[in-house]
Amino acid sequence: MMVEIFCGILGDASYGPNVRKWREPGRIANLGQCFVAINPDAFAPGFRDRMSDLMDHCRGLEPAAGYDRVLVAGDPERAHMQECDENGGIPYPPHLIENMNKLASTLGVEPLKTV
Repeated sequence: MMVEIFCGILGDASYGPNVRKWREPGRIANLGQCFVAINPDAFAPGFRDRMSDLMDHCRGLEPAAGYDRVLVAGDPERAHMQECDENGGIPYPPHLIENMNKLASTLGVEPLKTV
């Protein structure tokens, strides 16, 4: 509800049922944006400890069928960053590298160097 209020109603953009469906390219999306910065120190003390406790609790929940664990915000990103560090860079699918090198050839620039 807060996302609809902040981004749609306060942002003078589409909201709720008025948001364009992804497969309606002939209609303007009119998506609103809202960026909020909150200083947790302005509220109750112990934010970091309480937040860690909540995330640990969520990670300890029973995962949904077909999953081996519960992830919280930031977990997939940290795992990807670790993979990049271990591999010495960002892993790109081979077809993407091929397409980028074809474009480089068309533009007359040096192709990607891979490790």
